Amino acid sequence: MVFSPQQIKFEFLSYIKEFGGRPDEWQVGCAADAQLAMFERERVDRERDIWLWKPALSPAAARIVFRYLTEQLNVRICEGETQGANIFLFKKLADAGERAKAI
Repeated sequence: MVFSPQQIKFEFLSYIKEFGGRPDEWQVGCAADAQLAMFERERVDRERDIWLWKPALSPAAARIVFRYLTEQLNVRICEGETQGANIFLFKKLADAGERAKAI
């Protein structure tokens, strides 16, 4: 299943609202393989950090969401790959106290 830019924007914004923090505390990227990009390159902790990824209709559709999040909301750009049809969003939780609040 793939998602439209509007569907992805809605879900990502819902995540930011639900799990809190300023948008600049989150990071976003696009990749051919979102799981590889998040969990191996960005070292997102599957169990402790907050993360989400969605396959977009195309790399161009993923870039629409990417530009919206980075240019309009100031979500930080991941250092790694920013190309591909899969878009991912994550927030690394700095300490146990912040992790407890997220649960």
